[in-house]
Amino acid sequence: MIRFAIFCLLAAGFSHAEDILGQGEFRYRVVPDWGREALAQVNVKNGHAVSIDAKGRLLFLTDDARNNVIVLDPKTGALIKHWTARMPGAHGMSLVREGEREVLFITDTQLHEVRKLTLDGEELAHYAWPESTKLHASANEYRPSKTVHFPSGEFLVFDGYGKDYIFRYKPDGSLLRWWGGNLGEGENQLKHWGPHGGGLDVSDSAKTRIIIAMSDQQEIKRFSADGRFIDKIAMPGGNPRDIVFWGEHVIVPHLGDQWPKDKNSPGFISIVDREYRIVSNIGAPAAVYVDGVLQPMQSDRKTFIHPHGVAVDAEGNLYVAQFASLAAPLLKLERIK
Repeated sequence: MIRFAIFCLLAAGFSHAEDILGQGEFRYRVVPDWGREALAQVNVKNGHAVSIDAKGRLLFLTDDARNNVIVLDPKTGALIKHWTARMPGAHGMSLVREGEREVLFITDTQLHEVRKLTLDGEELAHYAWPESTKLHASANEYRPSKTVHFPSGEFLVFDGYGKDYIFRYKPDGSLLRWWGGNLGEGENQLKHWGPHGGGLDVSDSAKTRIIIAMSDQQEIKRFSADGRFIDKIAMPGGNPRDIVFWGEHVIVPHLGDQWPKDKNSPGFISIVDREYRIVSNIGAPAAVYVDGVLQPMQSDRKTFIHPHGVAVDAEGNLYVAQFASLAAPLLKLERIK
C-alpha cells in the first residue's frame, strides 16, 4: 500500500504544461493545477466518472460517501458545490435528459444497487439487485458498474463487477429482459471481468448499437439493441473502461496497460473513429497497425495514473477522472488547435 501511494504521488506531476499529448487532429496538454484548490476543500477517494450538464457545470463522481458528487466550473476549476448520496461504492454515473430536466443514474458496487437522483442529490428512484431472475445467489454477487440509456427511457444496467450480465429495464423501472454473462453461446456471452462501461450508438436509427467496453478482456464488443452479438474490436495493451461518444469519434479511457496483471501500471486514452480505428492515443505512443491489425499499446508512463472516466466540453477539452490516484483524481486536458 505504501509503495502504491508513493507511485501515485510521484505520478501526479509527471506531465508538464508544454508537453504535447496525442497525435494528428487530437493533441492536448495538461492544464497544471486545474481544480487542485477546489478538490483540497472536499474529501475525495477515487475519481470514477465525469459529466457536463446543460448549464455547463462539471459533475465529478467519487466513492467518498461524505461527498459523492462534486460540482466544478470547468473553465476555472472552482468549486461550485458538493453533495452526498451516501454511496460508498459509487462507481458509474450517467447524466440523462428526461423532458425538461436532467437526472443522474449512479451505480454502487458495495450497496449492490442503482439510484436515480436529481442534480442536487434528491433520490427519485432506487433499483435493487434483480433477485427475481435467480441469477445471483445473493445481493452480494450483484455489483453494477454502469447504466446505458435508450431515447425511449428504457435503460441497461451492466453487472460489470458481479456476474457480467446486462439487465434491461422499462422507463418505470420494471425489469424487461437480461442477457450476457454465461447466457447464450459463443460471443453472446460476456467473460469476467468484462462489461465495465459502454454507450449507445444511435447515429443510425435503423441500426442502434450497444457498445461495451470489455475492460480486462482488452476489447470492445458491439451488440444489437436486443442484445445480439455483432462484432468485436481488439484493444491489445489497453483496458477499455468506458465509451464516450463525441461527434464522429469515440473516447475510450484505458485504466492501465498491464491491468490486472500489474495494477500499478498506468493507463492512457484512445480516440477512435466510428470504425473503431484509433486516430490518437493520449498518454501513449501513436497506435500502430500492421496489415490492419492493431499492435499492443503501452502507456507513456508519465501522463496518467488510472483514467477511469472522461467528459468532453464544447471546445474539445477533456476532463479525466482517475481511479486510485491520491494526488490527481481529476485532470483537465486542453485541446491544441
